[in-house]
Amino acid sequence: MSIDTPRQSQAVVSEMMLPFDLLCDVDKKVIELYNLVNSFEHGGIARPAIFIINPDGKICYRSLDDKVYRVDLTHVLNFLKAHYDNPDLTNNESVDKKWIIPAWKTVRQIMKNMIFRGNRADWKHYGLFPLKPIIIPLKKMIKKQK
Repeated sequence: MSIDTPRQSQAVVSEMMLPFDLLCDVDKKVIELYNLVNSFEHGGIARPAIFIINPDGKICYRSLDDKVYRVDLTHVLNFLKAHYDNPDLTNNESVDKKWIIPAWKTVRQIMKNMIFRGNRADWKHYGLFPLKPIIIPLKKMIKKQK
């Protein structure tokens, strides 16, 4: 789910040949409800996260991720397999996150997006990427002092 318009999302689906539709939250109601707003980028976009919601509407798996630290997808897939066998299963344990180092193909796509679709916020975000482990704690510390 993203704050992109349906038209933008459809362009991503077509370009990446995804076998599913992307959900759009243009008004940011859902990402605000789930406390996923990343106000540091583009005036507020959705932070990376994974929620698995069972047919009864109960969240049985949740991982709040970051651009550079993400849950290993094999962990998510293993949970889904176990959940299929036991629909009452919920994940209550903390999940290890991995440092994500993008492949050259991904870096190339990021650069292409920045050049053709991006704006100054994209350049700032990716240009400061190596400093993110320092910048975010500093911002939090400054915010606490105010």
